[in-house]
Amino acid sequence: MVAIVVAMAKDPPRATRPHIPGYGIPHAPEGMLPWGEVERALGGAPRYWIATTDDAGAPHVIQQWGAFIDGSLYFEGGSDTRWARNLARDPRIAASVEAEGLAIMIEGRVEWLTPHPTLANAIIASYATKPYGYTPDPKHWVGDRLVAIRPVKAFAWRFEDFNTTATRFRFA
Repeated sequence: MVAIVVAMAKDPPRATRPHIPGYGIPHAPEGMLPWGEVERALGGAPRYWIATTDDAGAPHVIQQWGAFIDGSLYFEGGSDTRWARNLARDPRIAASVEAEGLAIMIEGRVEWLTPHPTLANAIIASYATKPYGYTPDPKHWVGDRLVAIRPVKAFAWRFEDFNTTATRFRFA
């Protein structure tokens, strides 16, 4: 098993407007989403989509169960899966979710690490709030089996008012 974490920076990211030609996105900051609202939506999401690329550059997208804790999004799965092999070769990744009326996309890079028992317990507790009926087993995460995805940028907007809420977040 491989667990994956999308680890957010401790400081909130810098919010700006995304460049999306032809969609009428304003330049003014009024209406942009606060990072705290995006974090709450990430935490409440039951499922997450991750995207990797294979050795020929072809995209691979798969849905994963996960837990968002203290600015980090955790996934697990077999180290022999296509997405895990892709990440072992190329650490770039994107994650996406629809939650609480928001579309959220995160882009970043992975870093393999071993989780602390406190973190493992927090992941288990978060999974318990999800509709899976599944409890992850931390023994599968021993020996550098946890992956931190360090975000570079994220995009988010409310479905009902995309044009005025579209926000880009850049991480330090």
